[in-house]
Amino acid sequence: MALARGRRTDRRIDYWPGFVDALSTLLLAIMFLLTVFVLAQFLLGREISGKDTALSRLNSQINELTQLLALERSTAQDKDDSLANLQASLSAAQAEKSRLERLLAQGAGAGDAANQRAAALGGELDSQRQISQQALSQVEILNQQIA
Repeated sequence: MALARGRRTDRRIDYWPGFVDALSTLLLAIMFLLTVFVLAQFLLGREISGKDTALSRLNSQINELTQLLALERSTAQDKDDSLANLQASLSAAQAEKSRLERLLAQGAGAGDAANQRAAALGGELDSQRQISQQALSQVEILNQQIA
């Protein structure tokens, strides 16, 4: 019986190999997950840096377009100011033209009136000359009668 007992004592349950297998499997699973996470982090980092580069490029394009828009607006404002100045000059020139046309019309009317007055005075002068001629001829006739 002693032999039977000795065999039983040799057959004790050994958990150590199962424990090592479980720990090594767990370690391999954790290493696999860690490798997957590191790879995912690397790829996401590259993608984010690519997006940062694209974002900075787009921001520089936005800044450039903003500057171009400001330049176009200032150019448009300059053109509007120039147009307003030209319109003001045009209206001033038209007002001056109207004033000169009125003066010309008044001058032409005054010239016509002066011509009419000159013609009337010329007619009076002719009639006065005729009267003075008649008076001279009467004086001569009287002088001849007296002489």
